[in-house]
Amino acid sequence: MNRSLPSLLVVALLMPWTAMAEDSVELAFMPDTKTVTLLNEGGKYVAIDLKHIPEGGNCRMDKDATLFRVGPGKSPGTTLVRYAAPQISSGGCPFMTIFELSDAEYTAARAAFNAKEADASQKVEEIKKQLGDKWDELVGNKK
Repeated sequence: MNRSLPSLLVVALLMPWTAMAEDSVELAFMPDTKTVTLLNEGGKYVAIDLKHIPEGGNCRMDKDATLFRVGPGKSPGTTLVRYAAPQISSGGCPFMTIFELSDAEYTAARAAFNAKEADASQKVEEIKKQLGDKWDELVGNKK
């Protein structure tokens, strides 16, 4: 639960933005912890480790990290994604890292996000029912 809390926070912060954005914006959760190849032009600076990772360098992407789809990958059968949250532990990939996942990995990552989104929506609906009119008052809806 502690590892997914930052991801859920990022998702919560992105929800209004994604609601206004095009339907093509897709969020996903990293399916497994693994080493990825950084594809950002010029590389990226890792603030928490005080080091620079060059383009083509490797970094660790943690399971359940929040990602969003950028487009098709450069290699056949891959999807280009970007890390959508700041790194909070040493040794990992920097904020906004671009890398490729296999299409199968991306499909699993997207399914994991959709499952958590559905679960969160269901919990919000349950809370709305429990609170009744108090919900509108709490969220600032006027009648």
